Amino acid sequence: MIGPPQLAPDGKRTGAGYNRTRLFPQVDSNRRFRALSLDLWFTALYYPPERDRQWKEDRVRLLHDTLSLQDGRILGMDAIERAMDSVHARLRDEGREPITIDPGVLIPLYASALDADLTMPLDEFARTYSSVGLAEHPPVANPEAVSVARALTERGIPVIAITNTARRGSSWQEYLRDRMDLGFQHVIASSDCGSAKPDPGIFHEAARRVGLSPREILHVGDRWELDVQGAQAAHFGAALYTGLWRYYPEGPYSPTDRERTEDSTVPRVERLEDVLGMGLLP
Repeated sequence: MIGPPQLAPDGKRTGAGYNRTRLFPQVDSNRRFRALSLDLWFTALYYPPERDRQWKEDRVRLLHDTLSLQDGRILGMDAIERAMDSVHARLRDEGREPITIDPGVLIPLYASALDADLTMPLDEFARTYSSVGLAEHPPVANPEAVSVARALTERGIPVIAITNTARRGSSWQEYLRDRMDLGFQHVIASSDCGSAKPDPGIFHEAARRVGLSPREILHVGDRWELDVQGAQAAHFGAALYTGLWRYYPEGPYSPTDRERTEDSTVPRVERLEDVLGMGLLP
């Protein structure tokens, strides 16, 4: 786990070796932001690579325990996972990403693909599905994100999260409020607003929630296409965070982010507290 950053009393990084010009050569020093947006996964939270599949397994297990076949047969785990993958493929063929769809819509699609019935009311099932796995297999909080969020909140600067996930933002809010001191004013999930990064729609929804112009929000995340190009397309400020890249599992995260950013003029942040030293937030 990353050790907590050392911050000066004003929340800015100081000391020998700190060189703002070297770290952020292309930052427009005239631009000021009034809120910070963090990507959730591999910026504020993460899983070690060996635990990457646990949440999908938790969801499959919940469907196994909660759906019943009309002819009385027992649902197999493999059959459920195949049905989920089939539903996702059909949605993508229709131009709809599964992470932009609320669990209350997804669950009946899974049940239909399995020719199964729900054994609890859909609203209750959707709430349970949205939060399953969080308590059982909690993610690791990035202590840098905790420190930065606390420093900004104490200065009255809103900190929000924008995340691509089929898990509802309200599930994240409840979990983080009860167990972690991240202090997000809002968690904007793709399943809530029907669009996912890099689509500008999810960023614009975040700006609407916090009551600011997109140009007044700085977004920091770990993915070049999703977090940097997506934020820029929505007229947010953008910085690329690389501090948790070493925890990427194999497969979902290609090395292209590293390759694309070698000559980038976008600020690269290896430690999140460096965002406080950019001089772009009050």
